[in-house]
Amino acid sequence: MINIVSSIALLVISVSQLNIFEIDGVFSSAHVRSIERHIEETQYTQNDLLVIQYSSTKYSEKAVSDFEELITDKDFIKAMWVGPYSIEIDYAITSGFDILGYVPGTEIINVPFTTDLEDKFCSLHTCDISERKITIVDEEGIFNDYLVVGSIGAFLENINNSESFSNDVQLSIKEDTFEAINFLKPSLMERFYISISEPIFTYMFFVLGFALIGLELFAIGPGIMAFIGGLLVIVSSLPFQEFGINYIGIGIFLIAYLIYLKILSRGYFSVLGVVAFGVLIISSIVMFSDYVITVNKFLLGFISIGLAFFYFVAIPTVIRSRLTTDTSAMTSYVDAEAIFIKQLDGSAVLVSIDENQIRVESDSKIKYTEGQSYKIQENDGNLTI
Repeated sequence: MINIVSSIALLVISVSQLNIFEIDGVFSSAHVRSIERHIEETQYTQNDLLVIQYSSTKYSEKAVSDFEELITDKDFIKAMWVGPYSIEIDYAITSGFDILGYVPGTEIINVPFTTDLEDKFCSLHTCDISERKITIVDEEGIFNDYLVVGSIGAFLENINNSESFSNDVQLSIKEDTFEAINFLKPSLMERFYISISEPIFTYMFFVLGFALIGLELFAIGPGIMAFIGGLLVIVSSLPFQEFGINYIGIGIFLIAYLIYLKILSRGYFSVLGVVAFGVLIISSIVMFSDYVITVNKFLLGFISIGLAFFYFVAIPTVIRSRLTTDTSAMTSYVDAEAIFIKQLDGSAVLVSIDENQIRVESDSKIKYTEGQSYKIQENDGNLTI
């Protein structure tokens, strides 16, 4: 059953333009900038209606504050429908709107309860005064200054020619206006910013960018990996200020990164690899300890494992690339005298040639003596002793 709590409409407005702006993903300053730009470009009049369809479950406090200021400052008719699924929304986000609609089951948090708000909501819906929360009931209806409906279509249909949603305005939406509704979203770059504002993607792109830069230091190439890595680091750091990254965690991450570089230079993991992984896990937790969005620590750990595996796979690939390239370019090492330093993993050994330390292959049947001189040979494209 549809409940109707009516009020008297004093002003009838014939809507000639109807735009619906969709807010999803992480609600951030990118949404606010996009809506502000749209309002400036459209130049709304009193006969235009802007509807915000809000379905974001995460947001920054800065975006909420800027959005509240933006909407409250405008003098045309503004409506918001929270849907199409039940979410938790901050009360401040709904401030400044002339018409409000909620999908059943919506939870409104941080409500500054007053006598008027209690009379408006608490007799019909579930109010938790101590928790400052209102839970919209499952029953749809048209109430005083707001609606509870299950779709954007029902929301528009019920606010058209209705006297129930506002104390001073009645809207009349023309039929041809319904046929020319514009559904709007942020620009491509703004949507990219919204996507990387998700903390898991922020962390993944950030550490992957540094990994590619580190890999470029050891792999001979035109610098494509370093360019891509630097780009990933830059774009992933864009949300840091808005969402409150802990820069101490960045410092700890750089320590882990330097340890991984040391591992790459040695060519094998050993205990140092375990230490680097542990420091990386700690850095991820500290980095997002003050983040305004709740972060899944299990997913942070999973990404850290993926990064360690990346290094584990990249290490032999990089070393092989170096040796293969160097064998064709460093033919002077063949027949050179090499001083044995130590045994590495498997058949690999570390030797010194003209004060340069390089990694070469060895014969597993021979027992090498530290400080002893051996002759460098080439075998199937690899340098051996």
